[in-house]
Amino acid sequence: MSGQPDKLPVVAAWSRVLVVLGARTYRSLLLALVVIAVAPLAVGWGAYVVKSGSMEPSIAVGDVTLARPLEAGDKVRVGRVFVFDDPSSRTERTLVHRIVELRDDGDYTTAGDANNLTDVTPLPRGAVDSQAVLLVPWVGLPVVWMQTDQWLKLLLALLFTIAAFVVATRNLDGEPPKWTMLRVVRDPGDRQSQRRRPRRRASGVGRSVIPAVAATTALIFVGASATTAGAAFTDRTLNGASNWRAGQGHQPYVAAVLADSPFGFWLLDEPGGTWADDRSVHDRTGRYYDPASYQRPGGLPNNPGSAIATDGGRVILGPDQVTSPSSYSIELWFRTTSRSMGYLAGFESSTFSLSGRADRTLLMEDGRLVFGSWPSWITRSITSPKAYNDGRWHHVVLTSTNQQSTLYVDGAQVTAGSTTAVDSYFGYWRIGSGSIGFFSGLIGSFNGELDNVAIYTTALSAQRVAAHWAAR
Repeated sequence: MSGQPDKLPVVAAWSRVLVVLGARTYRSLLLALVVIAVAPLAVGWGAYVVKSGSMEPSIAVGDVTLARPLEAGDKVRVGRVFVFDDPSSRTERTLVHRIVELRDDGDYTTAGDANNLTDVTPLPRGAVDSQAVLLVPWVGLPVVWMQTDQWLKLLLALLFTIAAFVVATRNLDGEPPKWTMLRVVRDPGDRQSQRRRPRRRASGVGRSVIPAVAATTALIFVGASATTAGAAFTDRTLNGASNWRAGQGHQPYVAAVLADSPFGFWLLDEPGGTWADDRSVHDRTGRYYDPASYQRPGGLPNNPGSAIATDGGRVILGPDQVTSPSSYSIELWFRTTSRSMGYLAGFESSTFSLSGRADRTLLMEDGRLVFGSWPSWITRSITSPKAYNDGRWHHVVLTSTNQQSTLYVDGAQVTAGSTTAVDSYFGYWRIGSGSIGFFSGLIGSFNGELDNVAIYTTALSAQRVAAHWAAR
């Protein structure tokens, strides 16, 4: 409309101003982070790139933790974040976790802020390396991306940084800097006593690409020179906030199971999703297939955690096929009131509902525990004398060597004997539902709750079974 000013040039001008200011802010922030991350290294502090998320929200993946080495007289204060070698790992692994308890024996209990369980293994005083003092956010992300082969993210970050540095060199009106004239003054006797010589400043792109690449390279250098550290999960929490409690103590049952070097150990404490963490050193991550629900109240009074309800679902205990063992132990906790036949655990050739080959199957029938009911020319099974479908949590361990099997319930032997022959093949351990072979059909799924499943490639002794029960 005539007589009214056109608003488009005004909007475009302000947009250019905001973009340039944003680019300058990003450039300043990036350079400041590089300086903050590099400077403490000069005085002997350690830098640690955090690779996992159990310290969230206070420390996120890709943050760099700057830690001051502890000296002989320094105090280790409960509630502070420290850097130390993981005492439960057989390989060198650095952890960034919070100390939440001073134990009676002088050791410390540690935990991640996002974990609702404390770490299993106590931390000796002499194993504490340094105290976290300063956190530099995001600086380690390029290192995390490189180590996890996320090259696209790394390339996009570099291109964005170059673009931001280029834009940051422009004037607020969006124009590039002007040329300048350099006056050269010579001796009066010189024929060219006064001469103006034009000299071009480096273009905005030229002055920006090199600093941008240098800044990104500096971030990568800082991360590469830093030690990569884990804020490792001992369990997943219901939300991202911290909900550990000082004085909760370590988990004696978990420690007792790990002391016997299980093939795999699954707490089943996940709040949801697909994957079931393996707490053993073998990293055999399990997979959930439609459990009825997660985060049911757990079965162990002195070991905080949760359980799952199956009722049609199953959990495959490990991502890859393994050789069927001749000597083995199955350990788990269960609770049910069902009288129907239910599949607790077994070994099968596939992850499907119906497998071609299946044996080593622990069933529950009319409340009693049964082991040995799978097809063979001669079928022999053992059955518990009493029923356990009383709605209470029970601890069951089945051990077998060369078809001689023993069944323990709540820490004590309840039956033993010769059981059906087993085959040798590659397959998967599983719980919750399954079959006893393709031609025999499905076994009803276990209608109840399961917790703390462990598989061993040895037969546990009666003494160790009793020790596990006592550690509950």
